[in-house]
Amino acid sequence: MTPASTPLPTSSRRNGNVVFAPGEKFFVRRVPLAPDSEVATQVELALEGFSPFPAGQLYYGYRTNVARSEAVVFAAHRKNFSAEETASWVEAAAVLPTFSVWLGANSVPPASVALREDGEELEAVAWDGKSELPAAVLVRTQEAVGREALVATARRKAELSVDIAVKIFRPAVEITREKQELILRLGTGGVEARFDQAQLGHADIRDKEVLKARRVTHRRDTLLWQGFAGIVIGLVACVVLELGVLGVRFWLANREAYLAAQAPLVKKIEQAQSMTKRLEDISTQRLLPFEMVNALNDKRPAGLEFNTVTTKGLWQLDIRGQANSADDTSTFENEIRKINGVEKVEVLEKTSRDRMTIFHYEVTFKPGWYQAGGGS
Repeated sequence: MTPASTPLPTSSRRNGNVVFAPGEKFFVRRVPLAPDSEVATQVELALEGFSPFPAGQLYYGYRTNVARSEAVVFAAHRKNFSAEETASWVEAAAVLPTFSVWLGANSVPPASVALREDGEELEAVAWDGKSELPAAVLVRTQEAVGREALVATARRKAELSVDIAVKIFRPAVEITREKQELILRLGTGGVEARFDQAQLGHADIRDKEVLKARRVTHRRDTLLWQGFAGIVIGLVACVVLELGVLGVRFWLANREAYLAAQAPLVKKIEQAQSMTKRLEDISTQRLLPFEMVNALNDKRPAGLEFNTVTTKGLWQLDIRGQANSADDTSTFENEIRKINGVEKVEVLEKTSRDRMTIFHYEVTFKPGWYQAGGGS
C-alpha cells in the first residue's frame, strides 16, 4: 500500500477507450493456483488472506500464467478513487493499472529488474526467472521514494542478488488492437502484453458483478443489433428482388411487343420454308420405279429372271421371278441387301418346280435413297 503521507494522484489517465488507474494505489502479489479449481474463486480467497479489506471493498484484477498455475493479483481500496475518477470508467472498454504492460505472461524471462518512469510514477518490476509473471511489482511516486531504494526493494521481494542488472525504460504505453486482442506495448524495448476478451475481463479492476452485467447487456445488444441488421438486410433483399421482378416483367413486356411486331415477318418466313419443304418433298418423293428396278437389275445373276415387277407405294417393289438354281436366288438376296438404298428385303415365296426355283420378293427402299446416290 502507498504510505499515508504520500500524496495520491486524483485522476486516472485515459488512452483511447482504455483508462489507466495510477499503479501506486495498488498492492500486488503473485499467488499459486490449483489447476482443478476456479481461478476467480481462488483469487478472492487469496485477497482475503493478504488484504486487510474484504473483496467487496476493493477494485481488483488478475492475470494468470499460461498453465494457470499462478496469478498476479492487484487490488486497491475503493476509497482511494474519487467519484469523479470512477465516473470516467463507465464507458471505458477496460480500466487497468498503469503497470499492466509488464503482465505479458507469454514466456519465462530471465531473472531481471525493469525500471520505468511514467509521469510522476516510478515502476519497478522484478522477475525471478521461474515464472512468466513478475515476482514483484512496485509503483511509487518519485517524491515518495528514490530509484535506488525502489530497485533494492524489488530485488529483495523477488529474492534476487544485487548484481542483477536493471534495465531503464521511459516510453509511454501504446495501445493497439489485433482481431479480438488488446495489446499494450512500450514504444521501445520490445515489451508488450496481450489480452484477449476473457483475460481483459479478469484484469479489469471494476466491480466484477457490474462487468458481468455489462457483458450480458452488451451480448444482448449485439444480438438485438444483429437481428435488426438481419431484418434490414432482408428488407433490402426483398426490395432488390421486387425491383428485379419488375425489371424482368418490363423486359418480358418489351420482348412480347417485339415478338408481336415480328410476327408477320416470321409468318412469311415460315410460309416460305413450308413451300420449300413441300417442293423438296415433291422432288424427292416421286415414284421412281425404273431407278429402283435398275438398282436391283445390276445385282441380278445371269440365271435369274424377273417375271413381274409392281410398285407398292413410293419406295416398295413387288418382284416375282424364277432362277435356274436356288444358289442364284440366295446370291441375289445377299447382293440387294448390300445396296445402300435398300431398307429391307422380305422373302414371300421361294420354291423349286421342274428344276427351276420360283421366288417372290418384297424390296423396300429408303426414302430419298436416289438423291443420296443409293444405287451402289
